Amino acid sequence: DPLALEFLIRTLGENSIALGTDYPFPLGELEPGSLIENHPTLPAPTRRRLLSANALQWLSLKESDFVV
Repeated sequence: DPLALEFLIRTLGENSIALGTDYPFPLGELEPGSLIENHPTLPAPTRRRLLSANALQWLSLKESDFVV
């Protein structure tokens, strides 16, 4: 839900949230990440943090190691 995502960002901060799934069990999104990617008010840097940058930072990994 877009409002729930906005609430989480306001409450926890964008650096504390990362996309997750419960694959193969559905969580409500047919395409994981589509809520973040299509959210009308999230700036591109915030989307990037939620989709990948935060998880990479927490795991001490570099994005360049995964980009082809």
